[in-house]
Order: sequence, then structure tokens, then C-alpha cells
Amino acid sequence: MHDRVIGLGLSYDCRIGLREYERHIKQRVLIDFEAETDWRPNGSSDDPSGIVDYYEVNRRVGRALASREYNLIEAVAEDVARVICTGFPVRRVRVKVTKTPFDMPNVTAVAVECVRSPSDFPDAGAP
Repeated sequence: MHDRVIGLGLSYDCRIGLREYERHIKQRVLIDFEAETDWRPNGSSDDPSGIVDYYEVNRRVGRALASREYNLIEAVAEDVARVICTGFPVRRVRVKVTKTPFDMPNVTAVAVECVRSPSDFPDAGAP
């Protein structure tokens, strides 16, 4: 069994949507992540170096989502997984992205989820 660092309800406004008119306004996406890691040495010594720093995850994901437009929430999930897998000591990460489509008033939310490991991003290098 592995240790986990979990982030729930990280909220970002980004330009996203399959249709052009959707990308003219920023829409809110919610991100949940669960990163498998091993923080036993850090937990025992109370040493914050080399951990999955959720403050830093939040900052880096926000910067990544602000840097481009997206057609798909699947692409957002891939970018978030890439940020976490290539920037932090994780074995695997599960990422869920939820969006409320403004052009579908009868839908509360839509979501996608992926599971990725650092080996899924070989061109990015190790954390």
C-alpha cells in the first residue's frame, strides 16, 4: 500500500469548450487529484523536502491552465496529470476534472478521470 496526497475541489477559471463561443468566456473547472507517493521518511522526520507539496501543485496547475485554451476537459486532465507526474515524487496520480456546461442548463456537471504515472510522460524527465 502506498501513501496518498489528496487534493479536492481545486478550482480554476480557464478557456475551455468544444465550441468557439464557449471559449470566449472563462469557465470554472474543478480538479480532484490523488497522488500515490512514499512520504514515510518525511513523515518520520517532519522534513518537507521531497514531498508532494499541495500548495505547489495548486500553483503549477493554475499556471498550466492559464497558459492555453482547451477544447476538451480530457486535455485538462492530461495536463494536470503531467504537471503532477513530472514535478513531484509520485508513483501514480488519479486526476478528475469536473465542469458545469453553461450551454446545458439541464446538466449539473460532467467529469472525466484518468490515472497516469511518470512513465506516461517520458519526454518530460524525472521530478
